Amino acid sequence: MAPQSSGLVLNESDNGSEDPMKRTKSTPALTYPTGRPATAGSRGGEQCVPHGDDTAATTRIGHAVPRWLVVLAVVFLLVACTSDQVTTLPTMGPITESVYASGVVKAAGQYKVYPTVTGPVLALLVQEGDTVRAGTALLHIDDRSSRANERSAAAQLQLLVRNASDQGPVLAQLRQALEQARERYVVDSANVVRQRALWAQQIGSRAELDQRELAFTSSRTAWRNAARSLEETRARLRTELEVARNTALISAAGNADRTPQSLIDGVVYDLLVEPGELATPQQPVAIIGSATDLYLELEVDERDIARVKVGQEVAVTLELYREAFPATITRIVPLMDARTRTFTVEARFTQTPPQLYPNLTAEANIILDRKARALTIPASYLLPGDSVGTGAEERTAVQIGLRDLDRVEVLGGIDSTTVLFRP
Repeated sequence: MAPQSSGLVLNESDNGSEDPMKRTKSTPALTYPTGRPATAGSRGGEQCVPHGDDTAATTRIGHAVPRWLVVLAVVFLLVACTSDQVTTLPTMGPITESVYASGVVKAAGQYKVYPTVTGPVLALLVQEGDTVRAGTALLHIDDRSSRANERSAAAQLQLLVRNASDQGPVLAQLRQALEQARERYVVDSANVVRQRALWAQQIGSRAELDQRELAFTSSRTAWRNAARSLEETRARLRTELEVARNTALISAAGNADRTPQSLIDGVVYDLLVEPGELATPQQPVAIIGSATDLYLELEVDERDIARVKVGQEVAVTLELYREAFPATITRIVPLMDARTRTFTVEARFTQTPPQLYPNLTAEANIILDRKARALTIPASYLLPGDSVGTGAEERTAVQIGLRDLDRVEVLGGIDSTTVLFRP
């Protein structure tokens, strides 16, 4: 007669012998009707139990388990073992929509200095970093030829100033000739009048009268010519004097061009030549800009420029600092660069960094809109056509609002309790 069961379920071999090593009171396990223990799944101890027959599963302590609990556990484990999809819920939080732009720091009034003459550089009169005033000489270019031209122009000007003067030798001589012609005309005029009177009284010959008439006509012509010559010479000398003055100014300007000067009050940011090198009008010799007024020059893609407006806030990051600095859009250049397909946008800091240098690299986010509290979902959960996965094979259309790189605002279609499946 078989002994009474002690409440343990024994796994027996085909010959009916009992293995005492299989008795245990520790870990309960679900068993198949054949007595085989269930195998553990791959999800942290979860077990995948397939549907069997209707035989009730038992534990190793021998108590019967309700059939509905077994079914529920099997279904749960099957779903857990077969589903690899990750889910999430929409959350409430802040969101900011912005446009990315890259650019550099620029100094106001920054420009490159180009010489207008060609020649070797004799000396640099300033150094990088020097503060300069408008009119400060920057460098000296060889000016031997220009000085010779300036001296020639000055000598010519001095000569013409003297000749164009009413007391000058040229005009004085012409005035003297004019006075002599006038006196001759007066004498010949009196003689012809007297001879005409005598001829009227039948005194004198016709030849004498004709001789007096000819002398009178010649002296009158000479007087008129002398007066005309004086006026023409005076006008010519005045014109030549003006030309000489302009030539002298040009020569002086050419000499000044050999000593380029700063056009603004600012800082010498760079000198691009060294003494002995050849300066030409095609190559800049220095870069000058404001010492205190620096701004941002940003490049915005043509796809985003329509949303950028003057007055919008900008968050700017610089390689020089870890934190971001606020700025404001001040100018939009309405011409696209055909090569880069970008628009130039200028911005000025509302909180200036402690130290700035021209040409520092800047990255900026131009803030289009922001909300302190919005229903958002991860951007990776948004499907094409503005929809989200709300089931294994189910999609739900949503209305989209603001978006940033990581999250998207949802205006409608789901709520904060909707479970979303990642595609």
